[in-house]
Amino acid sequence: MTLADWDNSVRPHLHYIEAGAAMAARHARELQIRPNFESRAEHELAELRSVLSSALAFVISAQEHIKSKPVEGA
Repeated sequence: MTLADWDNSVRPHLHYIEAGAAMAARHARELQIRPNFESRAEHELAELRSVLSSALAFVISAQEHIKSKPVEGA
């Protein structure tokens, strides 16, 4: 995938995820009480946390692989 393809097809989704996460955090702070059952929102946040945790593990692994490569010209 070229950088241009990445910018067109992937980057917008990452921005939506970022905006959605910020919105969820903002609304969660505004709650005065919560129900005595797990709401759909709580369930979805738990699922999202799992997906993002997995994605973060891949990012960390990729960063470690990049850092382990020799530096050009060194």
